[in-house]
Amino acid sequence: MIEDSPAIALLLRRRLVMAGHEVEISATGAAALERLAPARLPDLVLSDVMMPGPDGIETAGRIKGFFPDLPVILVTGQELTSESTGDADAVFGKPIDFDRLLETVDRLSGSRPENA
Repeated sequence: MIEDSPAIALLLRRRLVMAGHEVEISATGAAALERLAPARLPDLVLSDVMMPGPDGIETAGRIKGFFPDLPVILVTGQELTSESTGDADAVFGKPIDFDRLLETVDRLSGSRPENA
């Protein structure tokens, strides 16, 4: 997960872990990009749109450039058009509908969490 707000990162992490997912957090798109390696790719990337450095849309584009099959979900408080979401596989507005988000995470990651 890429989220620059510690409070939002904690909330999202807590909800995803409660649903049985493992979560690693990066505070910026640049930090997340540095962590991605073919040998240990996550099942999915969940990213905020507005953050310092490359924003979520640019980060999603870079991720898809390196790893086209890695699903990326964007979370934003802004109004986005389908043209402005770039390479994201899904976009969620804030406040987040967690049931829908978890369904999308499960669908895009291709697996159900262990305790679900």
